Amino acid sequence: MKIDCKTLGREALTRLRRTAGQPKEVQEALLKKLLQKNQDTAYGKKYGFASVDSRKTYQKAVPVSCYEDYEPYILRMTQGKEQELTMDPAAYFCISSGTTGEPKYLPLTEADLNLYYIYACGTVFGVAGEYYKDTQNIYGKVFQLGEFAKTCMQDGRLQGIRSASLYQWLDRDGQFDTSGYCVPKEVLFPSKLEDLLYVKVRFALAQQDLCAIHGVFINRVVAVMDYIYQNWEMLLSDMASGTVSKGAGLGRHWASYIEEKLPPDTERAKALQSFSYGDLRQGMMRKLWPQLKYVQAIGGEAFSYYMKRYEEYAAGTPLHHFVYGASEGIFGVAGQMDAPDAYILFPEAGFFEFLPLDGAATPRPLFLWELEQGRRYELLFTNHSGLYRYRMGDVVETTGWYGKLPLVRFCYRKNLVVNIAGEKSNLEQLEGAVRRFAKQAGVLVNGYCVQEDVGGALPRYLFYMEVSGHMPSRAQEILEECLCAVNFEYQGCRNMNEIGPLCIKMLRTGSFARYEKHLEAQGVPLGQNKLLRILDTDEKKRFFGGNWADG
Repeated sequence: MKIDCKTLGREALTRLRRTAGQPKEVQEALLKKLLQKNQDTAYGKKYGFASVDSRKTYQKAVPVSCYEDYEPYILRMTQGKEQELTMDPAAYFCISSGTTGEPKYLPLTEADLNLYYIYACGTVFGVAGEYYKDTQNIYGKVFQLGEFAKTCMQDGRLQGIRSASLYQWLDRDGQFDTSGYCVPKEVLFPSKLEDLLYVKVRFALAQQDLCAIHGVFINRVVAVMDYIYQNWEMLLSDMASGTVSKGAGLGRHWASYIEEKLPPDTERAKALQSFSYGDLRQGMMRKLWPQLKYVQAIGGEAFSYYMKRYEEYAAGTPLHHFVYGASEGIFGVAGQMDAPDAYILFPEAGFFEFLPLDGAATPRPLFLWELEQGRRYELLFTNHSGLYRYRMGDVVETTGWYGKLPLVRFCYRKNLVVNIAGEKSNLEQLEGAVRRFAKQAGVLVNGYCVQEDVGGALPRYLFYMEVSGHMPSRAQEILEECLCAVNFEYQGCRNMNEIGPLCIKMLRTGSFARYEKHLEAQGVPLGQNKLLRILDTDEKKRFFGGNWADG
């Protein structure tokens, strides 16, 4: 199978525009279809799907849910039992980690993955086609920054992270055609997960007429450009000689592979050497690939540090901000180039409900067509893969409209604590990491808090800790290992050098007690003072920044 970019892009935009005029009708029909289809599942029987005849009776019959409500069903599904949550079998299991580092699974059905293909994959091609409607060669070679090693359950069913699910699914029978990408199939689909950045960059640099760069988050795009810039002389030398330098850090297998597939290319190396190193960074993307049309990656306000870095490398190359999604589903798509934080919630994604954040004790969940511009809501989602009225914890703000569909900005996930590069370390994971650390370091952690620190060469986590006992000399390395153990995404960002090594600063004894007194002096009732873990204001950062013991 080869992706027909033009046709897929046209189909995605056509469907999006058709449904944009009738969100209520599409949503009601979708809910009816999901409930009728799954009424004989274990979950459907428990909550009487067969007797639910409207969206309002759905809200009365089916409770708002969280992951723990699905654990026994999903456990049975991972063991091979079907018809637990959906009549369709799971085609893929998304995996994430919790406090203990034990994997958590979310099933994906074929229907869900097909929507992912049409909208998440297709919309960018449609938007690019319209952006460059009078330009030829829009759909040339793509530099795909990810790699998609097939990882499976014991029974052979696919598993992995959400961003890899689509490509693993497309290649489930081994027939996915990667000729539209600048790297060969064995590089996109390696036999095991490993860092193949040097390999991918060598193939990308050899491709003079590259048309697009596809990533998931903007920090990854910047990290790849940083790698090229920092290793410029080595890469050009290797290109000219057709060899692999020891500094590339490749094993013998991949070094031999490169030397076989990429013979010496002195002409291309000479052309690239015409750019002086000192002037290379500004506009580097277009200098390397003059035919580059766009970059796909999630950016926006939450990635402000990387957006500035991207702009320097891109020098006007348009950015498609990809999708708003999570393991639970793909909820929205960017409908234009260079339109950050404005995702179109498409009504085929699943059934949407929204809890208004207006302080009401029991706010009525609103529907997709009832949102108001400028207001914030917590998302409840019913997907095609067996989640019903699932409480995401995501808070979104309506910023405008696409036809009758809301445009939203993702604000934060309620349990999200730190997010530098898309790793989303939540409170559960941080608590788990600190508990592990305390045990391994042999100390009692009386209190801790954490903030993002973007003051150095790489952004990093900055932990403030108040402890009893003697901190070992390897304290920072131990905490790093513990955080990697409970958050696979953080581990990946560290391995790819997208986040710097974390830092621990020791607080003077009594710092947290003094902070409560500080709040009390400002008239804040201590009964309203929640356990402090994230330093999310300048006031908090100043207070703890002035209380560390070695400062």
